[in-house]
Amino acid sequence: MAFLEELLEGGSTYRVKTTKGGAVVQPISDSDDDLDAFQDIVVQIEDNEGEGYEVSLTHPVSTRGRNLIDRIVIAID
Repeated sequence: MAFLEELLEGGSTYRVKTTKGGAVVQPISDSDDDLDAFQDIVVQIEDNEGEGYEVSLTHPVSTRGRNLIDRIVIAID
């Protein structure tokens, strides 16, 4: 199965909301542990960009002092 297909199914550390022509990927909750775990999928999404989708937006957390992403929006080809 291609990475995009697996991504769109969601996972134990993230949820996916499909939109017209894309998807929004976010951590399963706002807890520090879930936000930390979400960073792994952020790296995978960025590493696989161009394989059926493009990253439209990476949204950094504004309420924490670390450089963490809490939302990624992708446009599906």
